Amino acid sequence: MHERPRVALDELHIRDVGVIADVTVELDGGLNVLTGETGAGKTMVVAALELLLGARADADQVRAGADRALVEGRLSPPPEAAEGWVDPEETELVVSREIGGARSRARLGGRLAPASALAEVLGEVVEVHGQSDAQRLSAPGVQRELLDRSGGAPLAEAKADYGEAYRRWRAADAELRELAEGERDRAREIDRLRFELDEIDAVAPEPGEEEALEAELRRLEHAETLAEAARGAAAALTDDGGGRDALGAAVATLRATAGVDADLDALAERLDGLAAEVQDVGFELASYAEGVEHDPARLEALRERRAALAGLSRKYGPDAAAVAAYAEEARTRLGALEGGDARSAVLAEEVEALLGARDDAAETLRAARVEAGARLADAVGGHLADLAMADAAMTVEVAPAEPAVHGADRVTFLLAANAGSPALSLAKAASGGERSRVALAVRLALADADATPVLVFDEVDAGVGGATALAVGEKLARLARGRQVLCVTHLAQLAAHADCHLVVDKRAVEDRTEATVRRVEEGERVTELSRMLSGDPDSAAAGTHAAELLASARATLAAPS
Repeated sequence: MHERPRVALDELHIRDVGVIADVTVELDGGLNVLTGETGAGKTMVVAALELLLGARADADQVRAGADRALVEGRLSPPPEAAEGWVDPEETELVVSREIGGARSRARLGGRLAPASALAEVLGEVVEVHGQSDAQRLSAPGVQRELLDRSGGAPLAEAKADYGEAYRRWRAADAELRELAEGERDRAREIDRLRFELDEIDAVAPEPGEEEALEAELRRLEHAETLAEAARGAAAALTDDGGGRDALGAAVATLRATAGVDADLDALAERLDGLAAEVQDVGFELASYAEGVEHDPARLEALRERRAALAGLSRKYGPDAAAVAAYAEEARTRLGALEGGDARSAVLAEEVEALLGARDDAAETLRAARVEAGARLADAVGGHLADLAMADAAMTVEVAPAEPAVHGADRVTFLLAANAGSPALSLAKAASGGERSRVALAVRLALADADATPVLVFDEVDAGVGGATALAVGEKLARLARGRQVLCVTHLAQLAAHADCHLVVDKRAVEDRTEATVRRVEEGERVTELSRMLSGDPDSAAAGTHAAELLASARATLAAPS
């Protein structure tokens, strides 16, 4: 019995994807293999699974004649990243992807979700290796990523430290370059700000002074009119026979009846107060008339200031307060610009220090990569020996390179495919079949390093056959101990090692081609292996060989690792 994987894909339901009409695939823990004739639709199963992982949806994937395609998956237990999408007491997670029409729809735990959420939730627990991996393995960037992945937590920490050091150096260096490249613009801006501040300071506007200025201007512009009006009003109140005398006569008339009627006494008192108030107002009016200023020079000065304030307002703000605020901002900006030389000097020292920190972090990362590279090369070499490449030797070369966001290293996988052969890049050192085996060996080494719970291999055994195929089958079966592996294969030697063998059949239904998936056991399994070995499911010789393959695989896997 296989140990239960931490997370497993228990069921996959596919409807109207490619040639698949409606299929439900139930998977076991351990090694699941998917076989069938060429063109039967095996790869469609992997393509459907990739849709659940958030891959780009294409309307061409919808089966001809159908409006929509649907893929559903059931995983248990729910991945840790599914927190927030399922209730804590749930023991499984159901995910789905529907494509067709104007847009695709994704669901997590029955709730609508963006396709990116599928990638986030399932991406760390399900990993798909396709047929193009052998070609991709030749790319330097891919080799660097694989090496970093193999290094585990220590290398990841060194890489994160380098990334932070590189980011800080890059930001400071960019600021220093901006200061240097913007020197001419900075000088022009300094001159402009100085001119503007000189213009504002020459006027020195006071916030809110406009009201007082306008009031004084009105008094000076109407000085004669104001004085004449005040004198006339004073005369009307205080000259003989004026308002003061009339009120005095009224007060004297009422004194004769004082004390007879309280109401009349109250009116008399009010008249007495008015008489006194009129006399005071008259005196103040006369004083105001004498004090009105006739100053043409002051008037002209005020008019000039009003014009100066208006000129500033047209350029820097609607009123004196806004102009003063602009001047404060300009002063701050000018101070920063004038301090640019000092900032450049300080920043240059900072950049130098950060450059040193970046280079130190790069050296630490390089050392971690060299150490991880040696381990990865040893692990891959061991797998290659089991894959009929016993004389092959892989080397991971880590050489200094121009610093970039990922480090200051150029990572190259070198292979000496045969004893005495020079170590060359994979593209030059290996044939197509050898590259497939190297790619598989690298995947196996990485799987040992990070223990992804669900691994999917889509015909990664291309170019492999014979005894090597048996070794591949045994390796994948042992890899599936403690995790779930799904492998699309054309090799009977590999399929014989499966815990669950699924066969894709293609048939014509009402002038249309449909693919079905069925699980085979015992006799049916021998028949399928016979077809894979000879092309004839009824071949007696192939059937005998198939039965021997099954027995041999079971015996091998029953032995201790």
